[in-house]
Amino acid sequence: MVKLHLWVFIILIYLLEFGYGDVIEVPPLNINQKDLMKHLSIVDIKIALPAIYVFGDSFVDNGNNKVILGNKDAIGGGYLPFGIDFDGKPTGRVTNGRIGVDFIATVAGLPYPPPIMGMSTIDRKRIRTGVNYASGSSGLLPQNGHFLHKNVINFFQQVDLFENTTMEDLKSKFDSRKGFTQYLSKSLFFIHHAGNDLGLTFEAEMAKKYSIDNYAKLLIKEFSKQLKRLYTLGARKFFVSNVSPLGCSPFSINTKNHSGPCVEEINNRVLVYNDLLPSLLKNLQSTLPGSKFVLGDIYKVFQDVFEMPESYGFKDVNTSCCIDNNGTKLHVCAPNIAPCKDRKTRVFFDPFHPSETMHFLWARRFLKDSSVCSPINLIQLMQA
Repeated sequence: MVKLHLWVFIILIYLLEFGYGDVIEVPPLNINQKDLMKHLSIVDIKIALPAIYVFGDSFVDNGNNKVILGNKDAIGGGYLPFGIDFDGKPTGRVTNGRIGVDFIATVAGLPYPPPIMGMSTIDRKRIRTGVNYASGSSGLLPQNGHFLHKNVINFFQQVDLFENTTMEDLKSKFDSRKGFTQYLSKSLFFIHHAGNDLGLTFEAEMAKKYSIDNYAKLLIKEFSKQLKRLYTLGARKFFVSNVSPLGCSPFSINTKNHSGPCVEEINNRVLVYNDLLPSLLKNLQSTLPGSKFVLGDIYKVFQDVFEMPESYGFKDVNTSCCIDNNGTKLHVCAPNIAPCKDRKTRVFFDPFHPSETMHFLWARRFLKDSSVCSPINLIQLMQA
């Protein structure tokens, strides 16, 4: 027994030493770039990134749905306990604190990209460091949000907003077209989409119309269309995340029939789509001159945690931290009910969304870890 414990200890040390484990405390809320990079052991690196533009769903929405849907809607994250670790302020992030793109912005030396829907006309004309267009419950197809009767901003509409507001406002800030073009080409376009397409939207509306193979191809076709639009508008640096294992969320585990630890039917659906993404991005980079497309494997980040949670500092991988209106942990957080106290060691904050700790993990692995990024990691893309 002593020998067994010794071997377990040796294996854990090996995993931590060679990058397969990762236990780093979530940094203070207002940490600056220098201190965060030191916290992450990122040394001797210079980043000159002018802006970050964020497109996606609730994983990266930092307030757009709060404006659209109001403070009482859980999809907007507009009430406590959302934001309990963000100085106790519900900001529209559907988690307890910061989201992954917040940490990425700080590493780049930039402010958090503000939500487009919360910006005044004057603010939109002044901003040059990036904007967030993400909207919870949105996706690649226009059907997202319909079955929930929510007026969310789907990806093509997010690109519309970038083209018709930000692009127009930015042009006047540059002395020449060349300067504007160079600014866009150096900016980062961060995209996290398709989770809602493959989750509730597929089950509620699309499963009766498509096989999963044909549906995944439809999503890839639409994704390609919008990525090409962004390229035509001037984007050159693209970081695209695939979809996390939706079948392992507390909601899926507690509401779907399954025999293993996760609902493999849902995860297999996600993988059909995820398997098509690498060839899409490689094809786009080979056909769009000057473009760089990097794929972030958030599916693997979650999978690694589920397989060895202790090596990443987690004690609970499948339970919601907040209570719903029925007194259970199956649905969205009820307003103003205190969440669990051990949220720093939980993967999920509510039945659908990661905790701040998990957000910090996927952000730092995207930044540094080439085993979950292809062909380069996020810091290398920022420097390119």
